[in-house]
Amino acid sequence: MADEPTYTARVSLSALKHLGIGLHSSITAVLSEAVANAWDADATVVSIDISENRVVIRDDGSGMTVRDANDKYLNVGYERRKEGDVTAKFGRPVMGRRGIGKLSLFSIADAVEITSAGNGEPHGFVMDANDIRKAAQKPDGAYNPKPVKVTRDLKPGTRIVLSSLKRVGRPAVLKRGLARRFSVVRNGGNFSVRVNGEDVTKQDTGYYKNLEYAWGLGEKGRGAISGAGGIQDLGCDPVAEWGGRTARLDGWIGTVKKAGQLKDHDAEESINRITVMIRGKMAQEDILGGLENAGAYNRYVVGEVYADFLDRGDGSDVATTNGQQIMEDSPEYRALLESVRKILRHVGDRWTSLRGLDGEKAALKIPQIRGWFDGLSPDRGHAAQKLFGRIHALPIDDEDEKRRAFVSGILAFESLELKGVLNRLEKISADDLPSLTRALSRLGDLEAGAYYQTAKTRLGAIDALFKLTDQNARERAIQECLLDHLWLLDPSWDRAAPTKSMEKSIMKALDNVYDGLAPDQKKSRLGIKYRAAGGKHVIIELKRPGAVASTVELLGQILEYGEGVRSVLARSGKGNEPVEFVCVLGRDVEDWGNVGGRTRSENVLEAYSARIVMYDELIHSAQAAYREYVDGEEKASRACKLITSITDEDGRAMGAAGGSPSG
Repeated sequence: MADEPTYTARVSLSALKHLGIGLHSSITAVLSEAVANAWDADATVVSIDISENRVVIRDDGSGMTVRDANDKYLNVGYERRKEGDVTAKFGRPVMGRRGIGKLSLFSIADAVEITSAGNGEPHGFVMDANDIRKAAQKPDGAYNPKPVKVTRDLKPGTRIVLSSLKRVGRPAVLKRGLARRFSVVRNGGNFSVRVNGEDVTKQDTGYYKNLEYAWGLGEKGRGAISGAGGIQDLGCDPVAEWGGRTARLDGWIGTVKKAGQLKDHDAEESINRITVMIRGKMAQEDILGGLENAGAYNRYVVGEVYADFLDRGDGSDVATTNGQQIMEDSPEYRALLESVRKILRHVGDRWTSLRGLDGEKAALKIPQIRGWFDGLSPDRGHAAQKLFGRIHALPIDDEDEKRRAFVSGILAFESLELKGVLNRLEKISADDLPSLTRALSRLGDLEAGAYYQTAKTRLGAIDALFKLTDQNARERAIQECLLDHLWLLDPSWDRAAPTKSMEKSIMKALDNVYDGLAPDQKKSRLGIKYRAAGGKHVIIELKRPGAVASTVELLGQILEYGEGVRSVLARSGKGNEPVEFVCVLGRDVEDWGNVGGRTRSENVLEAYSARIVMYDELIHSAQAAYREYVDGEEKASRACKLITSITDEDGRAMGAAGGSPSG
C-alpha cells in the first residue's frame, strides 16, 4: 500500500526504560555503543562532533539498507552474532551481541535521526522518545519512525544526529572516556575515533604518563606500555584455569608514585582500577575492588586485562544487561579474578622492593637526614638506610605524614642507641669518670628527644581541641578521650601507672561505692579513674559536662570514695599513704554563685585532699605545661633539634637541595 510505513519497530515500555533510558549513566557509555556499532560495520573512521544543541556521529562503514534498518537496527534484541563472529570486510571480532545498545541513545536525547547508505541505497528516519512511549502502550507495541529525505549521493556509512539533548558532555572528557573504553582505537590499526576533529589516542587515557613501574602480561600489554617508565619483567605466568581449561591473560599492570596521581580531576573520577577488556572494548570497568587482600599498595595500581576468553562465542552471554559488567558467578570470571590476584601479589612484592631501593636514595638527599646518618657507625648507618627505604615504600602521599614517618624512624634508632648506652653503663667501671659522664650525658639527651616527640604530639592534640570553638563540642571531645588519656589533666600521670593488682582492687572498691549512690548521683557521673603518681593515690571522677553539683554533694561522694580506697590501702600495708581526689566538672558548683562561695568551697574540699578542675581549665594548664617543656627542650637537645628541622614548616623546602621524602 502507498501509505505503508517504511520503518517499523516494536518495543515495550519496560524495554525502553531498562534497556534504553535507564541503561547507561554517562554520555561516554552511550556513545560507546555507537562506536562499537561502527567497528562491527567495518568502519575505519568514526567522527563525533559535540555542540551545545546536538551530537553528530558519522562513520564510513558498510551502512544499512532499509531492510537492515528494520531487521537489525530497529529489531530490539536482534542477535548480532547470528551473522557471524567476525565482520565481513576486515574479519574483526564482533563487539555487539544483543542489539539493545541503540536504545541507550534515548538516555541522553529525545530525538535520534539516522541516515545511512548500504549497498548504494541511501535512506533515513527519525525516532522520537515521546512517540515511542505512546506506541509502547499499544497492544502490539508497534512504532513507526518517520522517514527523512536524503540525497542520492549520500556517502557510504551511517550518520546519527542526537537532538533535544538532556545532557551534554565535554569533548575532552569524552575523548578520555572513549580512549579508556576501546583499546582498538589506540593500537595503531585501521580504526580511529575523532571527537570534534581531534583523534582519540593512547595518551588520552591518562594511564601512562604517571607510571613509575609497569608490567606487561603479554604481547599486547607490553605494546600498550611501551615508552612508559620503569618497565619490569612480570616473573610469573598469567594464566587463568577453570574446569580443566586454561587461558593466557594479556594486558598490563602499572603503579604510580603517588596515589593522588590516579585521580582524574577533569572527569571527577578515579582511575585506580583494573579494567577488563573483551574484543578491544571495556567489559567491566573495575575488578580491583573485588580482589580482597590485594595489598595496601593497590591504591597505587592501574591496569587493563584483555580477556577475550570471557566471550564464550557459543551464544551464551557473560555480560550483564548494561553491557558494562560481567556475570560474576561465571567460572571464567572467577578464574580471571584468581589469576589477577596472584599477579598482583607478585607485583606488590616487587613494588615494595623497588620503592625501598628508591627510598634509600631519596632519604639521603635530605641534608638533615644525611647529617644524622653521618653521625652513625657504619653498621647502624647501613641498617638505617634500609629502614628509611621501607618508610619511603609505605603508601604515604601526604608530605607531612611522610615527614612524621621519618621522625619516627629517627626516634626508633635513637631508642636503639639508648639501649646501647645502657649496656655500656653496665660495663663502665666506677673509677672511669669520663666515660660515665659521656654515657650519662648521651642517655639524658636520648631520653629528652624521645619524650620531646611525645610532648610535641600531645601539644598538637591540645591545640586541636582549642580550635573547637563550640563549647559543647569541645567538652564532648575532651570527655571522650580524658579517661584514657589522663596526661590532659597532669603531664606526669602517664609516667607512673599503678600496678595491675592495686588498680583492680581500688577500682572494685570504687565500683562498690558507685553501686550505693542515688540514681541522680549515678546519672551525673561520666566515669572514674585511679592513678598512682608522685607518691600519692589519685582518684579522678568525671562529671557529665551538663551536670551541676553542690559542694556538700561532692564532699559526701569524696568521703565515701575515700573510705573505700583507704580500706584497700590498709589491707596492702599502705594505709598511711596520701589519697587525692580530682573532680572534673563542666559547670560551676551550685553554691559558687554566693558571695565568696567558690573560695569557701575550695577550702572545704582542700581539707579533704580534693580539688575541682573545669574542662576548659584542664586543657589550658596542660597546654601551658607541654608548651614550656617543648620550648625548653628545643633549645637544648640534639635529637630535638633534628626532629624540629624535619617537622618545621620551614623544613618543607629541605628537598630543594636534591629531593623530598616522597621521592
